[in-house]
Amino acid sequence: MEDLVWLDSIPSELRRPILIAAFAGWNDAAEAASLAVDFLRRKLNARVIAEIDPEEYYDFTSIRPQIVLGNSMNRKIRWPRTSISIARLDYADRDLIFVKGPEPQLRWKRFSSMLFELAEDFEVEMMVSLGALLADYPHTRPVRVAATSNHAELIEKQGLIPSGYEGPTGILGVLTAWFEKGGIPGASLWANIPHYVTQTPSPKGARALIERLMELLEFRIDTLELDLATAEYDRQISSMIDNDDEAKAYIAQLEASRDLEQTEDDVIDPNFEQQVESGSIESLTEEVQNFLRNHKKD
Repeated sequence: MEDLVWLDSIPSELRRPILIAAFAGWNDAAEAASLAVDFLRRKLNARVIAEIDPEEYYDFTSIRPQIVLGNSMNRKIRWPRTSISIARLDYADRDLIFVKGPEPQLRWKRFSSMLFELAEDFEVEMMVSLGALLADYPHTRPVRVAATSNHAELIEKQGLIPSGYEGPTGILGVLTAWFEKGGIPGASLWANIPHYVTQTPSPKGARALIERLMELLEFRIDTLELDLATAEYDRQISSMIDNDDEAKAYIAQLEASRDLEQTEDDVIDPNFEQQVESGSIESLTEEVQNFLRNHKKD
């Protein structure tokens, strides 16, 4: 694990730890998974114990480092980073290990092997990956979360759904398969994000992921902040759409379609990248996204 940079003391003993991973980029529509992990880390007072040296895993022409100014106006470089942090759930007799960063572009096998070795050292019981995908799904309905696993015990005891997906995948799919091959069971939670609202972070998607995660791991935290942010998120989208008859008709069409399909078997495979026609809804997508960008709170 030579690429790990330790920033704090290594915990001597963790209690039934669960590793929770989220990566920005291909796996994270509207940043719902990243927002969920950020919220959890803050609410649970997680402390960062290590970072992964980005040199071997990122193409800096694709995900560029940032220049920041310190208090004395001295210039510093902020590199893309994957952080590893730990939070204790005292009331649940369990610890959580969070892995969060941009999806790496390079050396996925080495990256996965390093995280698996870390998980083995910490005696991780399970890995849970958080992601979000674009779907033909209306913003007026609760965000649906697909919860999948290929581990028989998790499927039976937690009500997760086996995934039969074959095709292109992201780092989350690789990590989950790597952990499962090494004997650490994995579960995947994927939020369905409306395809016409993608360029602003989705507190609604984050809220849905956290709710399903709390059910899976049997713990609770206060989500009032996300509830309020979700209400404002919905209000802004609805305010824009209410002024456009074509948009309202399209949303009504999505609502009718989804309401008809609300059955136990109606699950979108979390690895399927939804293909959306750009013709009739292109202007709607652009208008809604521009509206949300212009009205984002500081």
